[in-house]
Amino acid sequence: MMNPSQITGASASSAWNVYSRLIRLAWQYKSRLILSLILAVLIAASFGVLLVGVGTIIRITFYEAPADKTTETVEDPALTLSNDVTHYTGRMRDILGWAPDSLPDRVYRLALAMREDRMRAIILASIFALLLAFVMNVARFVQEYLAGSIGANITTDLGNAMYANLMRQSVGFFESHPSGEILARFTNDIFMVNRGLEGVFVKLMREPIKVAVFLGIALSVDWQLTLIGICVLPLVLYTLVTIGKKMRASVRRSLQKIAGMATVVNETIKGVAIIKSYSMEEYEVGRVRLEILRLRKFLLRMVTLHAATGPSTEFILVLGIVSFVLFSGRRVESGLLDAGDLVQLYFALAMMLDPVRKMSDVNNLIQTSVASAQRCFEFIDMKPDIMEAEDAVMLPPLTSSIRFENVGFSYDGAREVLHDIDLEIKKGEMIALVGPSGAGKSTFVKLLPRFYDPTRGAIYIDGVDIRKATFASLREQMSIVTQDTILFAERIRDNIAFGRNTYTDARIREAAEAAHADLFIDQLPNGFDTVIGESGCTLSGGQRQRLAIARAIIKDPALLILDEATSSLDSESEHLIQEALDRFVQGRTTIVIAHRLSTVQRADRILVIDEGRIIEQGTLEELLAKDGAYRRLHNIQFNANGYGT
Repeated sequence: MMNPSQITGASASSAWNVYSRLIRLAWQYKSRLILSLILAVLIAASFGVLLVGVGTIIRITFYEAPADKTTETVEDPALTLSNDVTHYTGRMRDILGWAPDSLPDRVYRLALAMREDRMRAIILASIFALLLAFVMNVARFVQEYLAGSIGANITTDLGNAMYANLMRQSVGFFESHPSGEILARFTNDIFMVNRGLEGVFVKLMREPIKVAVFLGIALSVDWQLTLIGICVLPLVLYTLVTIGKKMRASVRRSLQKIAGMATVVNETIKGVAIIKSYSMEEYEVGRVRLEILRLRKFLLRMVTLHAATGPSTEFILVLGIVSFVLFSGRRVESGLLDAGDLVQLYFALAMMLDPVRKMSDVNNLIQTSVASAQRCFEFIDMKPDIMEAEDAVMLPPLTSSIRFENVGFSYDGAREVLHDIDLEIKKGEMIALVGPSGAGKSTFVKLLPRFYDPTRGAIYIDGVDIRKATFASLREQMSIVTQDTILFAERIRDNIAFGRNTYTDARIREAAEAAHADLFIDQLPNGFDTVIGESGCTLSGGQRQRLAIARAIIKDPALLILDEATSSLDSESEHLIQEALDRFVQGRTTIVIAHRLSTVQRADRILVIDEGRIIEQGTLEELLAKDGAYRRLHNIQFNANGYGT
């Protein structure tokens, strides 16, 4: 398997760039490529031998010596064949130092016997054709397997490289790119690349060689007639190139429409409960229908171009064949061609039609694969907007504090959503962030694991700018639990351990117990081995959240970030989760975002954020004593008796 770094290269903006990069990828499998090419030559040579052999047998079988001795003697084809064998036997002796000396004589006697017994000639010709066909088809099987495996391996390498680079992108990339567009690159585009490469490496290796062999045979028989027959080839090539360019453009537009359709379908699948609750099924069907109609326009254009390729090229080629037939009749009448020559020439030119037709299909496949490969290379070549510094250092575990110095941030470079944040969070301190929706609280915590980088100022952990730390050493110190719980369609134990096979069963259970998740896990039929379905769809919201907390607990982070972790839960679930968190956060640096002020009352310090600024901070008692923003939020949420409204 190829390392993804071998695939990255220059921009995939031009078709030639894509061609050259695909060729470099193919060369990584050069042993298969060379063997496939050798077999392609063997297959083409076998066709040539079969064609020449049939012509020779016809010439020998139907040869008649001239009755009129005064007439110029027609060369005996049996003797000609024997002389040819003698020539090649001598060449073999010069190269290898040995050759079967009796072979020319045996060939001559066999040719005479065939002339005398024409039925015997037909039987021998049939046996010869069957043996040669067997060899050709075995070689064809191996060649197609090798060539197809090259295409499959390249496609696999592209997929791996594309996904590896995708995982290097920042959170901002995924928030700005529709999921359907991303998924389309890994489904439709990869499939189209594989389909195109399979056709290229299977047919493009073999068919041009076959054309060259048949053309060589035709030229050796009668070069003038051959040139008449193939005079239409430039017109064929022009037709293929013109249609191919239009095909590539249509394919690219179609792939974009498929990505758009996938985005809409993905949205509707995720939001199916809302769609049904509002009885909006027909509306969503209409949205998808509109996307499909847009796609159909380009698919029909592709179908039209593909359908026009074969008939156009074949008509032009038949035009050449008709011209050949008209001229060949005169040359036979004049005695310049005999029956064997005519058969060889006619079949050589006729058999050129099939590989040329296949190459016209290959051209369409090439354009399809190039358009798809371009889109794959775009993902492979993307540079992350958040990158690890070249001289990044390992960040030791938090021992002192986290410090924000004059931090500002903007998503679009025009409007700041955080302004002049100056803050120090001591090790072991619990900080609560409160404020209206859109105030910048979630953005604030996204800067800590470097999901985004500040556009102004810097964040330090124990005096080290986090932009100078390695991603692994920075993020290993943090666990994040959000309102939108992210789980995977795996076993419960896999979701808690999350890819770390160093955790023992005992530690996994301990984390589950700390999160009160064991209360429902033990009631499941397969316990910790229960597969929970996509996004944990078989569990309730409270159960999913407890698993997310168990995943955070088992990591034993220096910094715990809770972003609305209990806001959407029922009272019982919230109580269990809050109890688990209260034990877990003791002595641990914690940042809590909450709209429910009841969940942040035990915080060491509360920050009130509004319009991207810290407008108040202090303990609960200090903030309640002020007639400020926090007091107003508190009065809204609590009644005079202190109960949540």
